[in-house]
Amino acid sequence: MNSKRGIIEGISALLVVVLLLGAAYAYTDNWPPAVIVESKSMQHGNGFTLGVINTGDIVGVKKINNFSQVITYVQARTQGKPINYGDYGDVIVYKNNYLGELVIHRAIMYIEGWKGNTPIIYYFENQSWITINGSNVIIRDVGYAHRNLLIELSQYVGEKGFVTMGDYNLANSPFIINGNTYLAADQNVGIDNTLVNVSQIMGVAVGYIPILGVLKLWITGKTTYIPMESNIVMALVLAAIVIYALIPAPKKDKKDEQKLAREKKSKVNKEEKKS
Repeated sequence: MNSKRGIIEGISALLVVVLLLGAAYAYTDNWPPAVIVESKSMQHGNGFTLGVINTGDIVGVKKINNFSQVITYVQARTQGKPINYGDYGDVIVYKNNYLGELVIHRAIMYIEGWKGNTPIIYYFENQSWITINGSNVIIRDVGYAHRNLLIELSQYVGEKGFVTMGDYNLANSPFIINGNTYLAADQNVGIDNTLVNVSQIMGVAVGYIPILGVLKLWITGKTTYIPMESNIVMALVLAAIVIYALIPAPKKDKKDEQKLAREKKSKVNKEEKKS
């Protein structure tokens, strides 16, 4: 009886997982529909911060087909929304050909063309916090550290695509220019060597499950950037599962078993008399 019940419970659990994965695929139009974050480049500090992307989080990734489906930092700050994962604009997952891996960073702005050596920035409306000087762009008061971001685009003249950046990378950038601006965009600090085009983008980050991906990072040995708080929570969750699995199921009362046996026997006798 217990064996049969275990099989039924196992099949039920499998069906739930299949349904959840199916629903995630239907919503994101991506397979896999999520990624596990392995670096701390989107964290807001070295510790765990709820509401932002931390190492070990599982992040959903929704497919896009056009650059306008990505709301950049410039567009979102101009509009006053949306704020995703602790700052303006969308976070994207893209195939970084320079590093040969997926990168999950914020889309800062989209270069839709050039006028000589001057970039034409999508949604640029002469905002007071943006300065364009030739191929250089300065965006003031960016991120959780409120730093001025300098984006040098001289080597990308003629290219179209997104400028991307990790939130943590700006707040901790050692590349100070003229005393009060910082280089931190992927295209300026050796993370990428091209602007990101739509064909490289796996999708836009949508929702996330904190901490749960830490288990995979433990297994693969990629534990360097996991926040201490995430390690503790994951350890407690695993300990709770093990303890629950080791607790024996409560035995049925002998009186209840005898009563059930009598009722079953009585039912069988009645059926025999009828026949």
